[in-house]
Amino acid sequence: TLFLLWAAWREAPWRVLLLPALAALMIGYALRLYGRDRFKPAAIRLMLGATISPARAGTLASDFAAWRVPRDVPPGAAKCIARDRAEGYRLLMATAAPEFYAHAIAKALGFDSIVASRHQRDAVGNWLPLLDGENCYGEEKARRVAEWLATNADDGAAHIRAYSDHVSDAPTFALASEAWLVGRGDKFVRLAAKHGWKSADFENVAAIEAR
Repeated sequence: TLFLLWAAWREAPWRVLLLPALAALMIGYALRLYGRDRFKPAAIRLMLGATISPARAGTLASDFAAWRVPRDVPPGAAKCIARDRAEGYRLLMATAAPEFYAHAIAKALGFDSIVASRHQRDAVGNWLPLLDGENCYGEEKARRVAEWLATNADDGAAHIRAYSDHVSDAPTFALASEAWLVGRGDKFVRLAAKHGWKSADFENVAAIEAR
């Protein structure tokens, strides 16, 4: 949602007038009148329009990543990324974000690969708000990660380290050798222990370095 608001303000400030409509969509989703698969395309169309050219998407995505990545990545996350890469891990980002901007974020973070929500394209290659398949969330994200692993780590000997800040990624955690629930406070520690996961506080650099 932040990307949509930022892109709308940057390209066409008049779309701010559509915020009540976006709020209505969000309320409908919160009330479970429809799911993510309907909410996401409707929000994208409202804030970005019916089509998004590859050039437009690329510019928006790279500029958004340059703005947000330095501000949004906690120091502990940066430490883990650097450590895992130094230990020889291949870095895969798995996200429900649309592929037309998620790739730029993965690139800015130095990830090797990404799985994200796929979107349809028209005959000339423009991105469309409609999803191409299911939203990359929950069970679908785990399926996409398993698909990637089958292609890139099919010998079965890979040690997989997974991080997430939400319990909805439990299906993906089930694929991992190490599952880390990320969050601050006893709530996350208890939740991780309940499911047999490890816990990490990415705001606590000293704790990350001591692992």
